[in-house]
Amino acid sequence: MSNAWNEGYFTDEGYTYSYSREINPVFQRYCLLLRGFAGLDNPDGYHCELGFGQGVSINIHATANPGGFVGTDFHPGQAAHAIELAELSNNGARLYDDSFEQLLARQDLPQFDSISLHGIWTWVSRDNQKLIVEFARRHLKPGGHLYVSYNAFPGWSPSAPLRQLFSLHDRFANHSTRPDQRIDAALQFSEALLAANPKYALAAPSLGARLQTIKGQDRQYVAHEYFNRDWNCMYFADMVDALAPAKLDYVTTAVPLDSVDALNLSGEGLAFLDGIEHPVMREQARDYFVNQAFRRDLYVRGANRLSATERRSRMLNTRFVLMQPAETVASSVTGPAGEASLQAEIYGPVLNALAGQTYEARTMQQLLDAVSPMAYDDLEQAIAILIGMGAVAPCQSEAAEALVYERCAAFNLQLCKRALFNADIQVLSSPVTGGGVTVSRFQQLFLIAIRQGKQHPVEWAQLAWSVIAEQNEVLLKDGKPLTTAEANIAALTEQAQAFAEQSLIVLSALKIV
Repeated sequence: MSNAWNEGYFTDEGYTYSYSREINPVFQRYCLLLRGFAGLDNPDGYHCELGFGQGVSINIHATANPGGFVGTDFHPGQAAHAIELAELSNNGARLYDDSFEQLLARQDLPQFDSISLHGIWTWVSRDNQKLIVEFARRHLKPGGHLYVSYNAFPGWSPSAPLRQLFSLHDRFANHSTRPDQRIDAALQFSEALLAANPKYALAAPSLGARLQTIKGQDRQYVAHEYFNRDWNCMYFADMVDALAPAKLDYVTTAVPLDSVDALNLSGEGLAFLDGIEHPVMREQARDYFVNQAFRRDLYVRGANRLSATERRSRMLNTRFVLMQPAETVASSVTGPAGEASLQAEIYGPVLNALAGQTYEARTMQQLLDAVSPMAYDDLEQAIAILIGMGAVAPCQSEAAEALVYERCAAFNLQLCKRALFNADIQVLSSPVTGGGVTVSRFQQLFLIAIRQGKQHPVEWAQLAWSVIAEQNEVLLKDGKPLTTAEANIAALTEQAQAFAEQSLIVLSALKIV
């Protein structure tokens, strides 16, 4: 098979069916607002994803957001899967298997409110990076934003030679045609090399543990992370320079926890950074303090900072919703500076206010009224930390929610029907957040049972068991397979009971059920 079209990208192993909230325009606009910038929020706007993989994220977002979506992934198998999902959801997404060069040559593309590329930049050639920048220059609206994630120095410095070793072994010393065997052979070769005590290993003593972690990871992920021909890790400042021709200015990260200095920096580090005046130099120096290995950045074309009053007004009018039962939210959070406990006197009232009686989304103003006399700044930071933890999500407007509600319901039904056959996609679309919500395969089967009128968890469990038993699958308990129908149904009933008691109220607030 000719691989001329793949330009060195590892295409023998399809990519994972993962979902990324960072690509959600609603989440991106919140991250911008958190740092004092306004993103374009037009229900008729267009959004673009470059390199959408299996198309899970772009289809969730195209279904759960009122705007239009365009995307490409030059792997034809992945593009075909993404197009199939778009047809199932009837979301109108225009999805292609174009190269970046082919996409740039199209004459029928709109101007975009946002362009996103997640896990793409590092793994394409320098020429393709230039095409991406030119695409943004031509097609991103003034005021629009670009999201880009990439492997970064200095965090990758010790491991970059190890990644090069994997790629070179696959290129020069591997004779297997099966991608999983090629990956395993490269990992074994690298392990043997480190065991022979090269000076490189002595200079980077954490490599052995890093290699063991990689060996335990999903082979689809490992293939695309480590085995492409092109791998261009960058410093933050170099990325700023690379995007400058598209008139893009760095404004913030898509990581809400980055806004909380105490989680990321020691007092000494913060004092040092406060002495740096230039924002690019400060952000680059910050990467040294946190040993940044992967960045998730937001750039704006024509960034205008909001006044403090307007920023606060917009934040107070933004709705937020819990993504999990309040009682299951962790009591601590970890950042580069270490672990921090969540203050009960702040997070207790905030979580209670978010939960209420029905878990329905509430504006920051409603939350502020509910937690009075708590200070606004304490509430805003608590919400940012809870969003960073994944326990809470920002929401789109009620008007936008209404526009996509029926479409989300229809798409979620189709995704649940897929769960009758496989566990590939374990996320459903929420019209409330405009994004995806993790819902396991068994939980999707429980939702099918509920839709069929089954009212009791044991009935949901029996339906799930009938599905997996027909496919010769069983559950594991304590790492061991359950061998009888009774044991499997009992385990599934336990899961169904927990789903009924804890998860349904959350999914109802997210308007998934």
